[in-house]
This record gives sequence, C-alpha cells and structure tokens, in this order.
Amino acid sequence: MPSIIIKDYNWHQSPEFVILNIPIRGHPKKVDLFVIDNYTKISFPPFILELFLWANVVEKESICTITDQEAILTLRKANIGLEWPTLEIQNIDNNFKQECRNQAFEQAQRIAETVKKLKSEKRQRLQREAVKEQINVNTAILNEIDAIRNTHRKEAMRDFEDWRLKAELPLLTSVQGVIQENRKAYKPPLKWFKDNNNTLKSRPMTSEEILENDAPLEEPERKINENAKKNDKRTVEKKMVEIQAEVKSLKEDDSFDDNSCSEDSESDYELRSGSSTGKIEGKSRPGLESVKAVIEGKLPKRNSIFEEPSISVPLPRKNGTINVTFSERTFPTPARESHHLEEQEWLQKQAEARRKIGFDTKDLRPEERDPQWLKDKGDEFFRVGNHLGAISAYSYGIEISDRMASLYANRSAVHYAMGNYCRCMEDCSKALELMEPKCESNRESRARCHARRGAALCKLSAPQHGIPELEAALKLTPDNESIKRDLLSAKRYFELEN
Repeated sequence: MPSIIIKDYNWHQSPEFVILNIPIRGHPKKVDLFVIDNYTKISFPPFILELFLWANVVEKESICTITDQEAILTLRKANIGLEWPTLEIQNIDNNFKQECRNQAFEQAQRIAETVKKLKSEKRQRLQREAVKEQINVNTAILNEIDAIRNTHRKEAMRDFEDWRLKAELPLLTSVQGVIQENRKAYKPPLKWFKDNNNTLKSRPMTSEEILENDAPLEEPERKINENAKKNDKRTVEKKMVEIQAEVKSLKEDDSFDDNSCSEDSESDYELRSGSSTGKIEGKSRPGLESVKAVIEGKLPKRNSIFEEPSISVPLPRKNGTINVTFSERTFPTPARESHHLEEQEWLQKQAEARRKIGFDTKDLRPEERDPQWLKDKGDEFFRVGNHLGAISAYSYGIEISDRMASLYANRSAVHYAMGNYCRCMEDCSKALELMEPKCESNRESRARCHARRGAALCKLSAPQHGIPELEAALKLTPDNESIKRDLLSAKRYFELEN
C-alpha cells in the first residue's frame, strides 16, 4: 500500500524549543514517532511525515501530545538560543537522505543495546542483592532458632541438675557390687596334654604355639591327611556298592509289588530298608530315581542355554515399520468426548452460514471445481447483490488458479462495493501485474482496474495518487464517459480543478 506524505503542517520556534503542529486524519489507533539527532519521523498509515532537521534536538527532553485533530511535537534544541533559519536542510538529494536514515537507525540501535545492557546489569545486581538479603534473613532466623534451642537446653540441664541434687539417696548403700568377667573378651585356645599320672589336662596356648599351629603342615602330617582322604573315598565307594546291591535285591524280590502294597508291608519295608528307597501308594519314593541314575552313571542332561552358544545369545530383533494413521480433525485441539456435541453444533452452524450465502466449497461437484465456473458463479452472485457469496467464489477460484487476472479484477469490484478500499487496491494491483503483456485485448480490463484503484485511493483521502490513476484509465479509454465523470468529480471534491 503506497504511503501518503503529509505536507500541510506548521512549525514555529522559541529559544529552547521547536514546535510542530501535524494534522491527523482518519482517527488512527496508533501513531509511531521516531526522533533522534536531526532526523524525525511520524507515521500513522497510510500517512507519513519525514523531516531532516536543520540542527540536532534532544530526544529525552522532547514531548509529543496527540489530540483528535493534530499531533503537537515539542522538540528541545540541542543548542539553546540558536535561531533556526529553516526547519529542514535545503537542497538535499536522496542519497543524503538515505545516509541520514541509516545513521539515525544505527545510532538508535546502539542506544537501545546500551539501554538493554544497563537494564540487564541492573537486574543482575538487584538479583544478587536480593540473594544476599535473603541469606542474611535466613542466617538471622537460624541464629535466633539456635539461641532459643540453647536457652531451652540450658534450662533443661539446670532442672535436671536441681533434681539430681534434691533426689533421695539410693537404697542398699552398704552392698558393694561385684565386677563381672568380660565373657566376650579374647581367650587363647586350650592345649590338651597328659601329665605324669596319665591324666588329661589343658592350659591356654601361648602365642608361639598358636603361630606354630598356623604354619604349613609337615610331611608326616600331610601324609596322614592324604590317607584319611583315601579312607573316606573307600568308605563312600563301599556304601555305594551296598546301595546298588540293595536296589538289585529289591528288583529280584517277587513279593514286592509296585502297584498293590498294604500299610503293613509299607511299614515293614520302611523298617527294613529305610526311607530312602521303595515306593509308597504306587508312586516312586523321592530320590530313588536319582540314586539309580547316579549308581548306573546315567545322569540326566540339564537343559541350560549356556551350554550352547547359539541358544545363549538371543537373536537380533527384526526391523519393521509401524504405520500410524490419525483421523482427520477440523479443530486444532485434541478430541474430547465431553466437547463432541459442542464441536458438532459449531460445525453445523458454520455449514448453515456458508449455505445461506449460497456458496459452500464442500457442496461443489468435481466438474464445478473449475476457475472459470467459479468466476461465472461469482459474477452471478454479484449481480443479485450477494457480495459474501461472490467473494467466496472468487477466493476459492484463486486458490485453484492464482494466475487468472479476471478473478482478482472482479473481486476488487466486490470489495469496492462493500467499502473495503484497501483490499480493492490490492486486488487491482495484482490483476494489473497478471495482465502481461499489455495488448489491445486486455486494454479495457486494465482501464477498469486503474479507474477502480484510483477511486479507492480517492476514498482513502489520497487524491495525489488516485487522480493519476483515473487519468491513466482515461488515457487507455478516451471515450469512456463514466471515467470522465469520476475524474471530474474527484477534482471538484478535492478542489484541484483549474
């Protein structure tokens, strides 16, 4: 959107200040002001005022007052008492202006960075002071708590001492205690020996005797231990042979029945062979099968995954892809069962509102989703006065094909009829960009776009831009009486007629 330069402002000066009276049009919601050194800029779209002052001013001591009709800008002179011959520097070119802008923006950025740095340092300093103050407060509270605890402790000890001094003497004062022997104290091991009378006696061993017992065994003693081990082995083998013979005799005994045995026979069997062999109530006695396997040398093989490396190490997992599909949803928030009815009601209301204007993209058939068909549908809506339906049709056609100039041109006409002059200008500009190359076939369309953009600019109180657009449209179609009347009316309204 082009900017409109403000020229009808007044200024006067005093020894200390320069006062500017800038008119404000259109009741803007926000007015931007930028003042630094000799550069001043005030803007409230689409109006702008840019001044390159004759001398420098002090930004911090300048004041801006905004009323409904004008903005009063009071600038403090950097050199008090200096008389300014003019408000701006005269006879400057665009390069000088651009250089002044760049310098002003760079200086403003440096000032902003300095202020930000100072604020950050101040905030950090305040945080450090706050932490110190909090530490001091906590220390004082802890000291107070310790003082109260010490006071209570002293009072308790004083009360206890008073009670101890005033208490009665204990009973049985004449009875003296006996010191008991510490039964948990270390006692050296005893050494047994026979005296001359062949009587077995004992005495505590000395440290030298204890050390001699811990020393490695001598050769005779080692041989004695080995013989003892061999004897133990022979004893085990002899017992195993006896068990094997007993099991064999059990197998050869015809009177022993595995399936039928009375309580008397069971008890007799238990008395004869012990509880390690035999069967009870037709079932094998616990441990009998294991004993037989040990005797016959047929130990069952245990299933251990660590015996086979191929089984002990688990196979790697196979790669796979998990496809996750999400249900389509109109709302950006997660679906909730408690809000389902409200969302459905809102969607129904929106669908009814779209149907009331006569156009809903979801109701279109596949053959109707064509830019030319949508353009004709928008033209039909515009002729009957359904502006919202026309804009919806043109906009959906632009979504399908954004290179069709007629859609932008016709939508600009609807915006102009609804009073949306800014959007009308945007659509006219886009349509003129697409009408390339400029030829005889699109001359009428270009003239209408220029005329409509000029009329919108005049409606926005920008005749200096709107009237040239109307003149450009009249130049393309000199015989168009409507454009002639619009141009004459605009000049009369803004008092620009010669």
